[in-house]
Order: sequence, then structure tokens, then C-alpha cells
Amino acid sequence: MKAHAEKEPMIFDIHVTEGSHYEVGKQRAITFKESYPDDIAYFISPMEGRDYISAAQAHKRMMMIDSICPGFVDEVQGFADELNVEAEKIICYANSYHDSPHCCQFAVLPENTSDGHFYVGRSYEYFVRDERSLCITRVTGKPKHMGFSLQNAGRMDGMNEYGLVVSMSSTAYLKPLGGDGCEFWVAIRALLDRCKDVYEAKCLLEEMPICTNVNIMVADAGNQASLFEVASFSRNHKRMAVRKPVGGLMAATNHYVSPEMKEFDEHHFWNSEIRYSSVWNSLLRESPDMDEEKVKTLLSAPYPYGPCCHYYSSGMGTLRSMVFDITDKSLKVSFGPPDMNPWHAFDFDAPVGLKEIVCEYENVNIGNPEQFWREM
Repeated sequence: MKAHAEKEPMIFDIHVTEGSHYEVGKQRAITFKESYPDDIAYFISPMEGRDYISAAQAHKRMMMIDSICPGFVDEVQGFADELNVEAEKIICYANSYHDSPHCCQFAVLPENTSDGHFYVGRSYEYFVRDERSLCITRVTGKPKHMGFSLQNAGRMDGMNEYGLVVSMSSTAYLKPLGGDGCEFWVAIRALLDRCKDVYEAKCLLEEMPICTNVNIMVADAGNQASLFEVASFSRNHKRMAVRKPVGGLMAATNHYVSPEMKEFDEHHFWNSEIRYSSVWNSLLRESPDMDEEKVKTLLSAPYPYGPCCHYYSSGMGTLRSMVFDITDKSLKVSFGPPDMNPWHAFDFDAPVGLKEIVCEYENVNIGNPEQFWREM
């Protein structure tokens, strides 16, 4: 594998906000104005190669999102007002597209841990140029939560103060989406804001309109876990299958596993199968003696022995790894590839403000891209 000589810096921000949804949105905008002014254009510009969606379309999506995730629209409005732009022009409302993050996620129930704790591990792979904000958010009247943002007010993952953990990995991301509904980052924010346990999350996912192809893992402080495999293909609209842990273990990468989702399992690549197998075999090998350090070790294992990847120019570089300790309701994060960067601890009560972390990483070429991207 050959390393690239030039690379852009990988800098994360940890942003702690509190107050009403509107106030949280304003605080986010103020942070961008003061610390990241060059990033503002992304959030208020039309999607690349397109024009702004119409005001009517934007309002329709606002109403849909507000019914699923009350307060989301107020948060965007606060963000827009602080930047002095119309809320309809915020990019999160032009959400009829599908992102393609390459993630790995797994759950280890207490029966398989030496310390009796319940762990969820997560690895997120994508290009370096991505949203890199860990948000600790304390909205008045909602459970506190911490997780990484997407489209600013949306979330890619997280844990709330009840111990509910939600994460995702994309599936069939080259398949066109059909129907009307929210993307996964709205759904995950709604779950963190509205649910205490897996049962409530299941009920909400079943009733909400979703337009996304994704695996959503949910785990709670009652030692319950489920993986929701969702497909939103044009001719079928939403289809969802529910997977339960096997032997107290569960894992998912970027393809469907449930037999009832086989017809939707398109663009299932070799690398996803390898990452799934390596993680699953490691969990089997280490159980029932898993603990936090072993979860970190697994997340730090380089591909093909684990999920950690350095192929950033191919959209397969590890931007972050996370260990959710549901028993302690705590979070450990390694920003950048965990084989090159330390772990940081976070809780729900961090002081309001902004912090930055600069990461080390190495951008390398995929040794055998034809095999790596071979469709199964």
C-alpha cells in the first residue's frame, strides 16, 4: 500500500449546547461564524449541480420532519436566523439524496463481557471532507444526548441520558430511493429525542415515513438490542426487517443479512462482507470475556482483520470509532483512525462551549481495488 504525499488536516470539534431548540440552533450558527466561517456555505448553498428546492417543497419537508422530530425545524430556524438566511435554503431540507458512509457497528450484551457491562462499538469510514462535529446537546424538555451531527441538526449516531444508543451503517447506497420520507439522520435524531428503550424506538420507526437504505442498530439500558434493516426502493417503498442478537452478540456493516431482505441486498461489496466476518469472528473468539479494552482493540484492528481503514481517497478511511458503555452511560471516542489516535471520554454534562481535536491519519491506496469493491 502506497501512502499519498499530500493530505488535508483532520480536525474535529466537540460542541456543547443547551437551551431551547431555537437557542441550540443559534449557538451552532454562532460557532460557525466565529470559528468555521468557510464551512457556512455548505449549509446554506444548494446541493452541488442543482438549484434550491422550491419554498413549497421545503415547507412540505419541514412539516414532515416536524411531525417525526418535533423541534428539529425550530433548531434549523435558529441556525438560519443567526446567519440571516431563509430557513428554506438550509441544505437539510434538500434531503432527497443518499449518502454513502461505510460503517461497522456491533453490540456485546453483558452475558459476553467480563465486567457485566453492555457495550456498543461503532466505526465510521468515509472521506476526510465530512462533517466532523461531536455534539453534546441539552435541549429543554428533551433527554440529553451526545452523538455526531449530519446536516447540522441531524445525527448519525448517539446515546441519550436514558442509555438508549442508536447507530447506523448504510446499505444499497447506489440504489435510487423512492417515495416521500425522512433520511436516517432525521430518524436517528428523533429516536434520541423521543425514545427511552428499544420498544419505543421500534414503534417510532414503524410509524414514521423513512426514505433511506440503512441498518439502524438500537440498544438500551434494559439490555435489549435490535437491528432494523430498512430499504426504500422506488417500487417497494419502505421495507423493514428486525434482527435480534444471536448468543448475546450482534453486528452489521454495509449489507443486509436478514433472509427477508435478500431481494434488496444490492451493491453488497466484498469489503463489507470481510469487515462483517472479521468483527463477528472476533466477538465469538473473545466472548464471554469482552471488556472495554477489547472493544477498543477490535475497533483498532486494521482491515481485513477488523474495521479500521486508511483508504480516505476512496471514501473508506476511518474518521472515528466509538465505544458506548450503556451500563455506565458513558462514551469513548477515538477521532481519526484508532490505531493512530488516543481515546477520549465524554459525558452528558460537559460545559457549554467548543473544543477542537487534531488527528493523525495516513491516506493509503487500496491494494486490490477490483477485489475490494467486488459485488457479492
